[in-house]
Amino acid sequence: MTFLQRFRQSLETLYTLPPEGRYVVAFSGGVDSHVLLFACQRLGLPVRAVHVHHGLQAEADDWVVHCRAVCTELAVALTVLNVDATAGAGQSPEEAARDARYAAIADDLCAGECLLTAQHRDDQAETLLLQLFRGGSSAGMAAMPGCRPFGRGVHLRPLLDFSRHEIEAFAAESRLEWIEDPSNLDTRFDRNFLRQQVMPLLRQRWPRLAAQLANVAALQADNRQVLDNMAAIDLADSVITPPVLQLPLFHDILSVLAISRLQQLSHARRMNLLRYWIRLNLKTSPSRKLLQEIESALIHVRSDAKPQLQFNGYAFRRYRDGLYLLQPAITAQDEASLVGMSFSWRPGVQKQLSLPQAGIMLQAVTTEAGGLRPELMQEQLTLRFRQGGERFRPQGRAHSQQLKKLLQEAGIPPWERNRIPLLYCGDTLIGVAGLWAGNDAVVANGEPGWRVRMQPL
Repeated sequence: MTFLQRFRQSLETLYTLPPEGRYVVAFSGGVDSHVLLFACQRLGLPVRAVHVHHGLQAEADDWVVHCRAVCTELAVALTVLNVDATAGAGQSPEEAARDARYAAIADDLCAGECLLTAQHRDDQAETLLLQLFRGGSSAGMAAMPGCRPFGRGVHLRPLLDFSRHEIEAFAAESRLEWIEDPSNLDTRFDRNFLRQQVMPLLRQRWPRLAAQLANVAALQADNRQVLDNMAAIDLADSVITPPVLQLPLFHDILSVLAISRLQQLSHARRMNLLRYWIRLNLKTSPSRKLLQEIESALIHVRSDAKPQLQFNGYAFRRYRDGLYLLQPAITAQDEASLVGMSFSWRPGVQKQLSLPQAGIMLQAVTTEAGGLRPELMQEQLTLRFRQGGERFRPQGRAHSQQLKKLLQEAGIPPWERNRIPLLYCGDTLIGVAGLWAGNDAVVANGEPGWRVRMQPL
């Protein structure tokens, strides 16, 4: 089977392109991506190229010129994307460049398009070893997948079954001309050190090393899929929907797991579920240390404990039988500022009221039957937030109760309670937004009224 025949087979095995779809080759100008683009063009596939200008090398502008010339010769459209690849805190230059590159390409990708990148078998072997040296997880040991969701489409690596030698031989046979990135020789970077100094030594002892490591990665990918399948089953049995999730105010709650169910699982199975749950919601893999902290600080503690853990700006908290995963909604400073804050609102004049400090917008909505009395819409109402000690009599209740007790009864987690707007007419609490109307402020049965609708900002 020829190189091009193997390449076509690899593409078709990985993914079926939609009828109106197109391949997008990430084209650096190096030998691997040149072969990838050339193979697509030779096979008559619908393809365009995208080149990312990182601005990190003095030759970067020359590489753009080279890529334009190659694409003109191949009659392939080229898009050049300029990015800022400055490394952030705790980020290596390699990571910063990769993240900026993929983010730019994801934004450029159209629906139905399929990104192709040129990683090959030797790259796969290096990735596996790097993951091993860094103490990577089983997902990391699976190295690079051949196909994964990406942007508005998918990301394929159709050269993973090809060696570097095969690619370079095909490039020479096809008389391709490519550029060499001098940074690839800089052994201060881990991958370059591995490629230039470690792999040659290992290959002297084990000539088939790259193929064998790629096979290990493939086996790990299969194992990872089995673990993910098991985690999906456990997730379906463990995820719960407390009533609080039905309220727009609490849009910061991403997902909730039943702690009683987690406690029934074995340690390994529980870790597998938590890892899958976090990856599914946050699109990043948690460290083993974080999983152990979640287990010790949130799962194996008293049900009335109120610890929380932070991870990448997100939070894990426990309330009753729920393990909550929370996304940032408002800052702690904004939440603290709500105490003692008040807003004037005349719903009959101003239908909507934005409360950025609480991360919500309120809207007065008329109802055909039930709700607050219509004349209250013309009053100068006041919105406040909990300060403690409030009493309230919801519609249908015989007596007033402490608001704290009512919120507990409704299953509202403690950290969410201070963000709930309280609606006052004068000094009388007439409604708790999104939850209750006051018994003395509602219409008679069957009469039209109005209510407060909440939406996240």
